[in-house]
Amino acid sequence: MIIWLASYPKSGNTWLRMFLKSYFLKPDEKFSLEDSPLDNFKAQGFPDHKILDYLKVDYFNFEEIVKNWETMQDFINLNKRTNFVKTHNAMCKVGSYQFTSKKNTKGAIYLVRDPRDVLVSLSYHMGLNYEKTFEHMSSSYNYEYPSSGTERYKKTLMGSWSDHYKSWKNFRSCKILIIKYEEMILDEFNTFTKIINYLSEIDNTKFDKEKLKKALKQTQFKELQKIERVEGFKEKGVGKYFFRKGKIGVWKDQVSKDIIKQLESLFGKEMVELGYL
Repeated sequence: MIIWLASYPKSGNTWLRMFLKSYFLKPDEKFSLEDSPLDNFKAQGFPDHKILDYLKVDYFNFEEIVKNWETMQDFINLNKRTNFVKTHNAMCKVGSYQFTSKKNTKGAIYLVRDPRDVLVSLSYHMGLNYEKTFEHMSSSYNYEYPSSGTERYKKTLMGSWSDHYKSWKNFRSCKILIIKYEEMILDEFNTFTKIINYLSEIDNTKFDKEKLKKALKQTQFKELQKIERVEGFKEKGVGKYFFRKGKIGVWKDQVSKDIIKQLESLFGKEMVELGYL
């Protein structure tokens, strides 16, 4: 069964994935940003290009990806294990096709971040100015494209920042844990403890305080940056590094008041709900 690691881009999803990867490492395994054949914990992206190819899905036609959402998840779950699967897709329905169902999904950890900081981080990642990035974040027809490789196709339907958040918040087929990126920064021990306790509740994950502390130390931003400088990271996008700053409130000194005003007007209801306004 799948446990989704879901978020709008640049909201801490990859950081969470690295923490879980470290937490689930066997004693003799070396921590790395990239997957290796010996990894005990591999968080998959969805939809994965290898699965699209294996199942002969015409991924240049997004409707074909949509029609095969559940088929691809059936395929992932053939191993009869818990599968941690990363996605930026909204928990949406396109025509008669729902993104997932309780047949394939056991739970989800949804990460949400102040959209003003998402704007800055996503701008850097995509190589776009703030105006263009805001256009992406405000469009209900906003798609994600592969960040590596030469083929460009619509991979996931994200919608606007608020569309995305509401779609996962309102999913009722299983219990979902919503975590704010800011909590991961300001109260990391208690926040990641909450994450492991959630996994214990839905998947019998054993809570180990020492493993938790080690994973937190191993996945500090400065540590992830060191590894990325040496090893590289295929998810980095067009920016120099994927793990850039990991800070809160960077928008205050970088984004014009006009764009911030538009963003707060458009996403105001959800930002108030989450305590960002």
